[in-house]
Amino acid sequence: MDKLLKKRNPVNTFILVVSILIFSYYVFVSIWPIFFNIYMSLSKTDLMTGWTFVGFKNYLSIFKDPLFLKSLLHNFIYLVVMVSVGIGSSLIIAALIYKTSGFAKKAYIFMFFAPVVTSLVAVSLIWKLLYYPNVGIFAKIISNVLHLAPPLFLADPKTALISIIVMDIWKDTGLRTIILHAGMEEIPESIYDASKIDGATAITNFFRVTIPLLRPQIIFLAAVYSINALRVFTQVYMMTGNPPGGPAHSTQVLVLRMYQEAFYATKFGKGAAIAMVVFILLLGMVILEVKSFQQRWEY
Repeated sequence: MDKLLKKRNPVNTFILVVSILIFSYYVFVSIWPIFFNIYMSLSKTDLMTGWTFVGFKNYLSIFKDPLFLKSLLHNFIYLVVMVSVGIGSSLIIAALIYKTSGFAKKAYIFMFFAPVVTSLVAVSLIWKLLYYPNVGIFAKIISNVLHLAPPLFLADPKTALISIIVMDIWKDTGLRTIILHAGMEEIPESIYDASKIDGATAITNFFRVTIPLLRPQIIFLAAVYSINALRVFTQVYMMTGNPPGGPAHSTQVLVLRMYQEAFYATKFGKGAAIAMVVFILLLGMVILEVKSFQQRWEY
C-alpha cells in the first residue's frame, strides 16, 4: 500500500501544480483584465497623473459623443453587408465549385483560399494601392475599359467604408466558401434526385433544398462574421491614412474610436468605457450563437 501511495503522490502533485498554473494564467490573463477595465471605465485617468473615480460619467460621455454613435452605426453597416453579401456571394461560389470535379475543383479552392492565409496588414496595404484614384488598377479599369469616371474610393467619404468592406469580403471568401462547400457535400444526392422527379430545376433545388439544408453552416458564418464586424480595426487603421478613420470620420468604427480615445487623447477612462460596450455587444453575439446551435433541425 505504501509503495502505491509513493507512486501516486508524484502524479497527484504534478496535476495539482499544473492546475494551479493554468488557473493562475486564466485569472491574470482573462479575469483580472476585465475587472481592471471595468474599474478604469469608472475612473478618469491618463495613467500618469493619478486616478479619479467618476462613476458612469464616461459612459454618459461616450453616448453623447457623435463620433461614438457614428462609429456604432458604421459597425452595424459593416455587420449587415459582411453577413448578407459575404455569405450570399460565397454560397454562389460554393455551388459553382460543387459542380466541378478533379483538378479544377482543387485549383478553385486553392485560388479562393489563398487570401485567407495572407496577412491582413499586407492585404490592406495592397488594396490601398489598388484603390488609388486615377493611378490605381481599379480606377484604370473603370476609366479605360468601362469609360466611366472612377470614384475616389478611400478618398471619398461616400465610398470609403464600402471600399474597405469589399476588401474584407474578398479576403475571407475562401473560408466561407470551403465551409459551405463542405456542407453541400454532406447533402445526400438522393434528396436532389427526388426533387428532380418532382420537376424541380437546378435553381429551385438551390433555393428549396441546398440553402435550407445549409442552415447550420449559414448560422455559424453569420455569427462569426457578426462578431468580426464588431471588432474590426486593422483594415480601417491600415487603409485610411493618418489619422485613421477618415476621410471626415466616414470609416470610424468602435475599436478604432476606443484606440483613439485611449492612446491619442490619453483618456483611458473613456477608452475603457468604449471597450466595455464592445465587450457587451460581443458577449450578446456569443450568447445568440450558442442559442442558435442549441436548436435542432429536422428535414
